[in-house]
Amino acid sequence: MTKFLQFIGGFILSFMLIIGLFTGIIWYTKEYSVPPPPQANIDSLLAAGVLPDSLSVYAKDQFMIQQQKDRLEAEKLEQARKAEELTQRQAVIDSLQAQLRSASAEEDSVMNKQYTEVAKLLESMKPLDAGKVMDQMPEFSAAKILTRMGKRQAGRVMNAMQPDRVAKVNQLIILIKE
Repeated sequence: MTKFLQFIGGFILSFMLIIGLFTGIIWYTKEYSVPPPPQANIDSLLAAGVLPDSLSVYAKDQFMIQQQKDRLEAEKLEQARKAEELTQRQAVIDSLQAQLRSASAEEDSVMNKQYTEVAKLLESMKPLDAGKVMDQMPEFSAAKILTRMGKRQAGRVMNAMQPDRVAKVNQLIILIKE
């Protein structure tokens, strides 16, 4: 039985070799031509940034110009958006400045009344005591108060203040008067 199986196996192997040999000869002698390249969608290639060699120079230039136009259009839209945002922010800033000016004017009128009242109070004090009080105040407030006092009494109070403090307050008084 094994001899028979060996014979059948050898026969099948020989048969396959002969068929393979003839098939190879037929295919080898058959004229072979290169298949045409698949038709690629030029737009998809260009969108991917691939410029095929077969594409004409004119088409490449047209594509590059279109890309530049698209980029410029996107930049224009971005600039318009930013300009609109700046306009809105400027409107908010203007309204806040207007509110600040009105609040500042109201505060100035209130502060002017308070400075005047404090100036009257300090005029009624002894110059030495008023000088000590003025030394403890912020320089700007001291300058505002001294401008609302009588000249003679303001001079006496300044005489009682510390000399370095008087110099700073005097500079502020000059700025306030201008």
